[in-house]
Amino acid sequence: MRISMKRIYLLLLLLAAGQWISAQQIDEGDSRAMIQANFIYQFAVNSNWPVEMKKGKFLIVVYGNEAVYKHVVEKYAMKPVGAQTIEVQSWSDYKPGLVNHIVFVDKSKKADFARIIKEMKGKNTLVVTNWEGTLGSGAAINFKTVDNSIRYELSEAAFSEKKITPGNKILQWKVQ
Repeated sequence: MRISMKRIYLLLLLLAAGQWISAQQIDEGDSRAMIQANFIYQFAVNSNWPVEMKKGKFLIVVYGNEAVYKHVVEKYAMKPVGAQTIEVQSWSDYKPGLVNHIVFVDKSKKADFARIIKEMKGKNTLVVTNWEGTLGSGAAINFKTVDNSIRYELSEAAFSEKKITPGNKILQWKVQ
């Protein structure tokens, strides 16, 4: 009887450890989303936007990543960008024609990237991504992992084209 109780105890211990490891993996992904949401907010408040973009609501679109959307809404939707209130939208399908300030395109929506860049041509919208090779194709900011930390690279040419001036903090925090 003792042997079977030890086996049951060991099985329960292994199950608990498996649950803990699973929870840690979820937290890691959630941490990534939280950091990306924070950076998106920092891009909003620490950039100088053209006068015509300083009217109405400040629209942030998260395309294809519910976790990032959730964190932007929970932590930043009630905070202002200058005199503007933030409105955050989550899109599962791309919706052309809106005036957006920031569009975060998740790598799960890579197939729509060229269409989004084409749609944003001539508009004062920052396109933010999270996969390699997008800066040269029109994105202004791209998240990347450097030494196990979420960082970002930045295209000053894309900012200039959009008539948006990145603040000193944004320039200091970028990957060199």
